[in-house]
Amino acid sequence: MEELLEPLTDSDEKMSSFNHAELQSHLAFLLRMQYRNQYSILTELDFDFASGKTRPDLCIMPKRKADWLDDEIIVQEVPLTTIEILSPCDGPPEQSLNSRTERIYKKHFPAGVKTVWLVVPTVQTVSILLPNRQQMTFSQGQLTDPVTGIQLNLSDIFEG
Repeated sequence: MEELLEPLTDSDEKMSSFNHAELQSHLAFLLRMQYRNQYSILTELDFDFASGKTRPDLCIMPKRKADWLDDEIIVQEVPLTTIEILSPCDGPPEQSLNSRTERIYKKHFPAGVKTVWLVVPTVQTVSILLPNRQQMTFSQGQLTDPVTGIQLNLSDIFEG
């Protein structure tokens, strides 16, 4: 008999805010408009990696079609990229950043995620983290993910 996996618990739930939701919508829209034929762009998806359960704000996966009759509550497949958006609801900025990067390096990369985007709304930057602890930070111009080849203009992401 197959063991049923529980979704994330209430203690794992992330709080949101207007800016967080706005950024998540912008990113999902931009990514879907430009890359829908190449990738599946998904929001708030629960994963159960060997390294632990997690729910990134967005993820980029190899293109796959939805099976409307057979849904997955918790996904086992590893995304290429996960996107985390810092929010004022996460607590003090230094705790928020530390807790997010700790989760990224302890859960996402050990599972096989290739890149993680860390979006910081208050300073309008996106850092792309790599498993080897290298990172690229973008504060203007065009963001380019070295693994997926995805390119987005920061002015579109942080559009007012």
